[in-house]
Amino acid sequence: MSTPNNPTITSKNLPPVQQGAALPAKPPTSVEVEIPWSQIEAKPLRAPNFIGLKHKNPNISLFWGNRAVGEKESGLRYDQLIAMGFVPAKPDEVLTLPIDGKPSMSCPPSICRDGRIMYGDLILLKIPRADYLGALKWNEQNARMRVKRPGVAIEGSHGELQASDIRRQPVDALASLPKKVSAYVPPLAEVDALTKDNT
Repeated sequence: MSTPNNPTITSKNLPPVQQGAALPAKPPTSVEVEIPWSQIEAKPLRAPNFIGLKHKNPNISLFWGNRAVGEKESGLRYDQLIAMGFVPAKPDEVLTLPIDGKPSMSCPPSICRDGRIMYGDLILLKIPRADYLGALKWNEQNARMRVKRPGVAIEGSHGELQASDIRRQPVDALASLPKKVSAYVPPLAEVDALTKDNT
Protein backbone atom coordinates (compact mmCIF):
# COMPACT_ATOMS: atom_id res chain seq x y z
CA MET A 1 0.00 0.00 0.00
CA SER A 2 1.19 3.44 -0.77
CA THR A 3 1.05 6.15 1.78
CA PRO A 4 1.00 9.88 1.17
CA ASN A 5 4.64 10.11 2.23
CA ASN A 6 5.77 7.10 0.15
CA PRO A 7 4.58 7.43 -3.44
CA THR A 8 4.29 4.38 -5.67
CA ILE A 9 7.42 3.81 -7.70
CA THR A 10 6.75 3.70 -11.43
CA SER A 11 8.92 4.42 -14.48
CA LYS A 12 7.23 7.82 -14.76
CA ASN A 13 8.55 8.89 -11.39
CA LEU A 14 12.14 7.84 -12.15
CA PRO A 15 14.69 10.44 -13.21
CA PRO A 16 15.27 10.60 -17.00
CA VAL A 17 18.60 8.78 -16.75
CA GLN A 18 16.98 5.76 -15.10
CA GLN A 19 13.91 5.58 -17.39
CA GLY A 20 13.89 2.71 -19.84
CA ALA A 21 15.01 3.35 -23.40
CA ALA A 22 12.28 3.60 -26.04
CA LEU A 23 11.71 0.38 -27.92
CA PRO A 24 13.02 0.45 -31.48
CA ALA A 25 10.46 0.59 -34.26
CA LYS A 26 9.60 -2.69 -35.89
CA PRO A 27 11.64 -3.35 -39.00
CA PRO A 28 9.67 -3.31 -42.24
CA THR A 29 8.31 -6.66 -43.22
CA SER A 30 9.48 -6.33 -46.86
CA VAL A 31 12.60 -4.59 -48.11
CA GLU A 32 12.18 -2.47 -51.25
CA VAL A 33 14.73 -3.06 -54.01
CA GLU A 34 15.99 -0.09 -56.02
CA ILE A 35 14.89 -0.15 -59.66
CA PRO A 36 17.97 -0.33 -61.93
CA TRP A 37 18.67 2.53 -64.32
CA SER A 38 18.18 0.31 -67.38
CA GLN A 39 14.56 -0.43 -66.41
CA ILE A 40 13.55 3.22 -65.95
CA GLU A 41 11.49 4.62 -68.83
CA ALA A 42 12.42 8.10 -70.09
CA LYS A 43 9.31 10.29 -69.88
CA PRO A 44 8.63 13.92 -68.95
CA LEU A 45 6.59 14.96 -65.95
CA ARG A 46 3.30 16.18 -67.40
CA ALA A 47 2.09 19.41 -65.85
CA PRO A 48 -1.19 20.92 -67.01
CA ASN A 49 -0.91 23.96 -69.22
CA PHE A 50 -2.80 26.42 -67.05
CA ILE A 51 -2.26 29.33 -69.42
CA GLY A 52 -3.28 27.31 -72.50
CA LEU A 53 -6.99 27.93 -72.00
CA LYS A 54 -9.91 27.67 -74.37
CA HIS A 55 -13.39 29.14 -74.18
CA LYS A 56 -16.36 26.86 -73.67
CA ASN A 57 -18.01 28.55 -76.66
CA PRO A 58 -16.08 27.66 -79.86
CA ASN A 59 -17.14 30.97 -81.45
CA ILE A 60 -15.15 32.99 -78.89
CA SER A 61 -11.38 33.51 -79.22
CA LEU A 62 -9.12 34.10 -76.23
CA PHE A 63 -6.14 36.45 -76.15
CA TRP A 64 -3.52 37.11 -73.44
CA GLY A 65 -3.00 40.88 -73.33
CA ASN A 66 -0.79 43.11 -71.20
CA ARG A 67 -2.72 44.75 -68.39
CA ALA A 68 0.20 46.58 -66.75
CA VAL A 69 3.42 47.55 -68.50
CA GLY A 70 6.56 49.15 -67.06
CA GLU A 71 7.60 50.29 -63.61
CA LYS A 72 4.60 52.56 -63.16
CA GLU A 73 2.31 49.83 -64.53
CA SER A 74 0.78 51.79 -67.36
CA GLY A 75 -2.61 50.44 -68.40
CA LEU A 76 -2.50 52.01 -71.88
CA ARG A 77 -2.23 48.68 -73.75
CA TYR A 78 -5.14 47.25 -71.75
CA ASP A 79 -7.24 50.30 -72.64
CA GLN A 80 -6.31 49.88 -76.32
CA LEU A 81 -7.40 46.23 -76.29
CA ILE A 82 -10.72 47.12 -74.64
CA ALA A 83 -11.27 49.82 -77.28
CA MET A 84 -10.60 47.22 -80.03
CA GLY A 85 -13.45 45.06 -78.73
CA PHE A 86 -11.76 42.70 -76.26
CA VAL A 87 -13.51 41.97 -72.95
CA PRO A 88 -12.00 40.30 -69.83
CA ALA A 89 -12.83 36.59 -69.72
CA LYS A 90 -14.40 35.13 -66.57
CA PRO A 91 -13.05 32.00 -64.85
CA ASP A 92 -16.27 30.02 -65.30
CA GLU A 93 -16.18 30.55 -69.09
CA VAL A 94 -12.88 28.76 -69.81
CA LEU A 95 -11.32 25.30 -69.60
CA THR A 96 -7.69 24.16 -69.54
CA LEU A 97 -6.47 22.23 -72.56
CA PRO A 98 -6.51 18.43 -72.12
CA ILE A 99 -3.31 16.50 -71.37
CA ASP A 100 -2.88 12.99 -72.80
CA GLY A 101 -6.56 12.81 -73.73
CA LYS A 102 -7.75 13.49 -70.19
CA PRO A 103 -10.86 15.66 -69.93
CA SER A 104 -10.39 19.40 -69.54
CA MET A 105 -10.51 20.99 -66.12
CA SER A 106 -11.91 24.32 -65.08
CA CYS A 107 -9.66 27.36 -64.75
CA PRO A 108 -7.23 26.98 -61.80
CA PRO A 109 -8.04 29.31 -58.89
CA SER A 110 -4.39 30.40 -58.56
CA ILE A 111 -4.73 32.69 -61.62
CA CYS A 112 -8.25 33.94 -60.83
CA ARG A 113 -8.53 37.37 -59.20
CA ASP A 114 -11.49 39.71 -58.92
CA GLY A 115 -13.56 37.66 -61.38
CA ARG A 116 -10.80 37.85 -64.02
CA ILE A 117 -7.97 35.57 -65.13
CA MET A 118 -4.53 37.12 -64.62
CA TYR A 119 -1.07 35.60 -65.02
CA GLY A 120 1.61 38.04 -63.90
CA ASP A 121 1.14 41.19 -65.96
CA LEU A 122 -1.13 39.42 -68.48
CA ILE A 123 -4.91 39.26 -68.46
CA LEU A 124 -7.06 36.84 -70.46
CA LEU A 125 -9.40 38.64 -72.83
CA LYS A 126 -12.13 37.33 -75.10
CA ILE A 127 -13.49 38.50 -78.44
CA PRO A 128 -15.87 36.99 -81.00
CA ARG A 129 -13.92 34.53 -83.17
CA ALA A 130 -15.21 36.06 -86.42
CA ASP A 131 -13.87 39.49 -85.40
CA TYR A 132 -10.48 38.14 -84.29
CA LEU A 133 -9.92 35.93 -87.35
CA GLY A 134 -11.23 38.73 -89.56
CA ALA A 135 -8.50 41.02 -88.20
CA LEU A 136 -5.83 38.35 -88.76
CA LYS A 137 -7.07 37.83 -92.32
CA TRP A 138 -7.02 41.58 -92.99
CA ASN A 139 -3.42 41.80 -91.70
CA GLU A 140 -2.38 38.92 -93.96
CA GLN A 141 -3.97 40.49 -97.04
CA ASN A 142 -2.29 43.83 -96.33
CA ALA A 143 1.08 42.12 -95.94
CA ARG A 144 0.62 40.36 -99.31
CA MET A 145 -0.33 43.63 -100.99
CA ARG A 146 2.83 45.32 -99.69
CA VAL A 147 5.13 42.71 -101.28
CA LYS A 148 3.13 42.27 -104.50
CA ARG A 149 5.07 42.87 -107.70
CA PRO A 150 3.44 45.32 -110.11
CA GLY A 151 1.45 43.55 -112.82
CA VAL A 152 1.29 40.18 -111.00
CA ALA A 153 -1.92 38.95 -109.45
CA ILE A 154 -1.77 37.67 -105.85
CA GLU A 155 -3.56 34.39 -106.54
CA GLY A 156 -1.43 31.91 -108.45
CA SER A 157 1.61 34.19 -108.63
CA HIS A 158 3.84 31.94 -106.54
CA GLY A 159 4.39 29.41 -109.32
CA GLU A 160 5.09 32.10 -111.93
CA LEU A 161 7.73 33.76 -109.78
CA GLN A 162 9.49 30.47 -109.02
CA ALA A 163 9.70 29.21 -112.62
CA SER A 164 13.41 29.31 -113.57
CA ASP A 165 12.87 29.92 -117.31
CA ILE A 166 10.85 33.09 -116.61
CA ARG A 167 13.18 34.46 -113.96
CA ARG A 168 15.68 37.09 -115.13
CA GLN A 169 19.34 36.29 -114.58
CA PRO A 170 21.36 38.82 -112.57
CA VAL A 171 23.51 41.17 -114.67
CA ASP A 172 27.08 42.07 -113.74
CA ALA A 173 27.08 45.86 -113.45
CA LEU A 174 30.89 46.07 -113.70
CA ALA A 175 31.08 44.15 -117.00
CA SER A 176 30.27 47.19 -119.14
CA LEU A 177 32.81 49.50 -117.46
CA PRO A 178 36.28 49.89 -118.94
CA LYS A 179 38.95 48.18 -116.88
CA LYS A 180 41.58 50.56 -115.58
CA VAL A 181 43.32 48.20 -113.19
CA SER A 182 43.67 44.48 -113.56
CA ALA A 183 45.43 41.92 -111.46
CA TYR A 184 48.73 40.53 -112.76
CA VAL A 185 49.01 36.74 -112.56
CA PRO A 186 52.54 35.61 -113.45
CA PRO A 187 53.03 32.43 -115.48
CA LEU A 188 54.27 29.35 -113.62
CA ALA A 189 57.70 29.43 -115.30
CA GLU A 190 58.31 32.93 -113.96
CA VAL A 191 57.20 31.89 -110.46
CA ASP A 192 59.54 28.87 -110.57
CA ALA A 193 62.44 31.05 -111.72
CA LEU A 194 61.85 33.51 -108.89
CA THR A 195 61.72 30.78 -106.26
CA LYS A 196 64.95 29.19 -107.56
CA ASP A 197 66.76 32.53 -107.39
CA ASN A 198 65.66 33.08 -103.75
CA THR A 199 66.83 29.65 -102.56
